[in-house]
Amino acid sequence: MAATDLLFTEGPQGCSMEAVARRAGVSRVTVYARYPNRQALLNAVVQACVRDLSVGLDVTPADALGVRGALVEFGQRLVAFVHSDAYWRFVRAIAGLQGLSAHEAALLFQQGPRYALERLASWMAATTAAGLAQFPWPERDAEHLLGMWLGLDIVRALYGLPPQRDAEASRRHVAEAVDLFLQMHPVRPII
Repeated sequence: MAATDLLFTEGPQGCSMEAVARRAGVSRVTVYARYPNRQALLNAVVQACVRDLSVGLDVTPADALGVRGALVEFGQRLVAFVHSDAYWRFVRAIAGLQGLSAHEAALLFQQGPRYALERLASWMAATTAAGLAQFPWPERDAEHLLGMWLGLDIVRALYGLPPQRDAEASRRHVAEAVDLFLQMHPVRPII
């Protein structure tokens, strides 16, 4: 999608309706027919990214291995995304509010990080309700797990520093964090 490319290469300031139309090779009227304004376009891009990252959270797992597997898959997708150059450029642009009002930044936060937290918390609540795990405070538990996965990586991005781990080390880090997290939140044994 042209808007996604622009948002993650040029930052929010480069993602105007005209720029999206130009990149997509369509008229501005075509873009406005689908998105009434720039904020709606930005929201759609961010929501689509979160949906793609959290696809494994659409189903309640069948057993303890499924709980671990879903968390590892989501964590690895999320960490790989956060370590991408495009995401780091985006975070720095957001941090400086370049081309965004405070209101627009708050809306993007709601559609991105907040929405990801809510998806994970909802999955945790469903998993608990199914008797597969014990996540007594799903939203707080989800925030703890996200913090375990991302650590200081977001802060490093703001300072323009690269991630400390390569792709393989990041995958191991996510799996280790999930295992530690599940020690605190026992899953139902396989029968």
